Amino acid sequence: MNVIDVRICKYVEIDFYEDERIISILGKPLFTSEKLPFEKLFFNGRFWESHEILEEKWRVEKDEKKKKYLQALILISASMIKYCKGQKEISDSLLDRALSLISELPEELLPFFYISFCLDT
Repeated sequence: MNVIDVRICKYVEIDFYEDERIISILGKPLFTSEKLPFEKLFFNGRFWESHEILEEKWRVEKDEKKKKYLQALILISASMIKYCKGQKEISDSLLDRALSLISELPEELLPFFYISFCLDT
């Protein structure tokens, strides 16, 4: 079987190369790469997909403060991915880096960054 990765959280997520044998054993996927907003994916435990959406937005963002905020959210999503894989030390390290980035931003702007980001989906 061509399994790439396994993560256990709200769901058991298995990344694999398209293979009818795996589908015949595990059944059809509950979901695939449907385009949902970051917050729906993140709060539903779909951290890999939320990470991907954040990276798309981070690449095109011009405002350095918003870019730093997005980078922190990317690190939080990555931290959760590692946590779901049982890699708690790496997860903690990524979370520390995310909190460090957030601490460099003006506190009063954080809610506005989140709202503007979520409305821009």
